Amino acid sequence: MNKKKKTSVKSNLKPLLSGLLSLSILSGCTNRKYYDDVEKNALEYYKDKYHLQDVTVVRSYKAGNNGLFGYIGVKDRAYEMSDGNSVYWAESLQKYSDNAQSKEITKAFEEQMLNRFLSSFTYPFINTSFSLNRTKYDSFDECVFTAYYDGHIETFLKEERPSLSGLTIVLETDDQESCEKEITRFYDSLREYVSGWNEIYILNEGLDAYTKEDLYIDDKSLNVIAKAYLDYENKIKWYRQSYIEIFDGIFMTSIKKDFVLQEGDITLVERGTCADLQKMLDDSYYGMPVDAEENKKGGYMKKDQRHESRIVIDDPGLPLYQIQMTQRVLDELDERGCLDIFILDQREEGLPLMMYYGTSSTASIYVYTVCKRNEEEASYTSISPEYYYYFGTHQSYPYEEE
Repeated sequence: MNKKKKTSVKSNLKPLLSGLLSLSILSGCTNRKYYDDVEKNALEYYKDKYHLQDVTVVRSYKAGNNGLFGYIGVKDRAYEMSDGNSVYWAESLQKYSDNAQSKEITKAFEEQMLNRFLSSFTYPFINTSFSLNRTKYDSFDECVFTAYYDGHIETFLKEERPSLSGLTIVLETDDQESCEKEITRFYDSLREYVSGWNEIYILNEGLDAYTKEDLYIDDKSLNVIAKAYLDYENKIKWYRQSYIEIFDGIFMTSIKKDFVLQEGDITLVERGTCADLQKMLDDSYYGMPVDAEENKKGGYMKKDQRHESRIVIDDPGLPLYQIQMTQRVLDELDERGCLDIFILDQREEGLPLMMYYGTSSTASIYVYTVCKRNEEEASYTSISPEYYYYFGTHQSYPYEEE
């Protein structure tokens, strides 16, 4: 399209959009009349943009997600044209767009722009497919654009500023610092033309286990050392993690923002045997009333023997542990005296890691499984230097009348 035609598109769209804005605030304008005008102007938009004459609207429908109660509250519309393409009306933006050039635009962006940016990576990587300006509605899942594409992709992208979605890139390297610099340069190039939420992962190993078609990455996997994404404000966000081994085959990583664990920060230190823990459990259990008065009145559920179970560790001779933390970790504990972490058990054999979180200041007698060996996904928990840990099993016995 020459410059004269392109100018014509913009000038003719202005009265259409301003007219619709006026319509939306006129009192007494019914929904039916409003959307009759939206449909009429959708056709005019499409004819004017592509200089067409013999084209009509053959179908109109609500463009939204089909929820439990249908398309309630969805104000966007889509209109199928007689040539097979569709025009989309975004109510909140008061803007028309269409899918007539979507394949051509997507191909040009991939071949002329994205592939060039990807070629800047010096580390092995794989990436998924992507979408530009995808509506992602159940009833209208299309890539749509308002600006006219005349064959100059860079000019078009700067005018349209499309949203890039679905792109995931995974790189493998041990040189995290240099790799992060390359990712930053990639995003700096990309965000000059597009916006959107897209993710890049850095693995220290295991890239060959993934394919372009099956590229789901668990953020908490042991081999993920960093993740970056470009958000909808076009800002680069980073998440970095480092698993440290606190015991043979037991790994932890902090999930506190901007706090990464270092080797030696957390260790399990032996503190006697489970016989000592059993005594604490018994003292806690038998120290409770048999039947708390508050329970009878229907008020606050105060702990008592009748409503709790007595916990008995199967092997009282097992070692008992507490967590030892360096000062830099202690300085990061929250108001509970805890650090939130993810934990992975990579042992080939062994008993589950259990945790007793009663402290000298509480009457809790709860023991639960922190993690089981060979679990594929990390488990979330909180750790404290006051908690006790052991590798073993236990039984729970409800209260019995004597």
